[in-house]
Amino acid sequence: MITLLFILIFFLLQTFILLCCVAAGNDAASQEIADQEQMEFIQEWKKKHCKSQ
Repeated sequence: MITLLFILIFFLLQTFILLCCVAAGNDAASQEIADQEQMEFIQEWKKKHCKSQ
């Protein structure tokens, strides 16, 4: 019985951690958006700073 309780608590904690990660934007969709924004920023930075060379 105690083993079942530990397993249940373990899975509840895992679910809580997963929900916290999703709420923090640490999922695949949010990461893809962040990657795209970072690539756009780098392109703009190169346009501004690499023309003078």
